[in-house]
Amino acid sequence: MEEANKGVIDLADRVLRELLKKPGFKETIRTVLQNIDPDSSRRFVQTLMWQDPEFFMALLGAVPSIVNSLIQGVDEALIQINEKFPSQLLHDFMKPLVLSIDKKAMENIIHNGKSLTTKLWVIAEETYNEQNAANNNTEGKEHGK
Repeated sequence: MEEANKGVIDLADRVLRELLKKPGFKETIRTVLQNIDPDSSRRFVQTLMWQDPEFFMALLGAVPSIVNSLIQGVDEALIQINEKFPSQLLHDFMKPLVLSIDKKAMENIIHNGKSLTTKLWVIAEETYNEQNAANNNTEGKEHGK
């Protein structure tokens, strides 16, 4: 019996399971990962935003699903890492990674992220409060009369 369409993440999981069985795929991914060029990121974002603003706005519309997927994925990764990786292995693995991260850019992300998060959280709180008030106003009332 064919599996029901569960969504993009489910599809990606099933495809990835098959691709990870192929050495050529893994070698291609390693090559791509070794050639990531962070200095081009700002230009990439500008192109993404301004080459076709309508497309960018469509991407923004998908942000809640993307964020929720990332949150659940990161949560699961943290659970797995905390449960399965010895502390010394994590220490030895992370030390050179930390030294390779652009500290100034990371500080900018933290500063700009805090500012944006504060602004967005105010909107989120207002929205949640409005939704709760609307739900409280309709509870126990007959609808459609």
